[in-house]
Amino acid sequence: MKKRLVVILSTIVMSITLGYLFFLSLLLGVLATKYLAAESVGERGKIRSIVIPFIRWRIHLHHWLYSLWLIGLSCATGIHFLTPTITYGLLGGVTFQGIYSYSDWHMILIKRHRTRAKDHLPAARKDGAHPESGLIATFGEAGALES
Repeated sequence: MKKRLVVILSTIVMSITLGYLFFLSLLLGVLATKYLAAESVGERGKIRSIVIPFIRWRIHLHHWLYSLWLIGLSCATGIHFLTPTITYGLLGGVTFQGIYSYSDWHMILIKRHRTRAKDHLPAARKDGAHPESGLIATFGEAGALES
């Protein structure tokens, strides 16, 4: 509830300060991103996420992150779509939607898990043990063993 109130109040203040054109382009950015991006974390949207493998890590370039970079690039170079107000509104809407809608928005550098042939165990029984090996491990313990 508190998060929504902050968003609503900041949107009202922003639209009063920056004008209706900024607000409309912000809304267009949010709606377009909502349509093109995934519904929730882990799902695939109409446009795939950019994930770069790097040694033992995966670098996830979220849409809010490269939208923020484009805002900075636009500020630095003075290049805009139509007007600065529309450019910052559209890109700000994309940034806002990416941060507001996903719980993993802050996870950019993610450790990769390597899978080896011996790591593929059959499904565990209800008590958590694997039928062939008898191993019981939580996800966190399994990740720690791989390191």
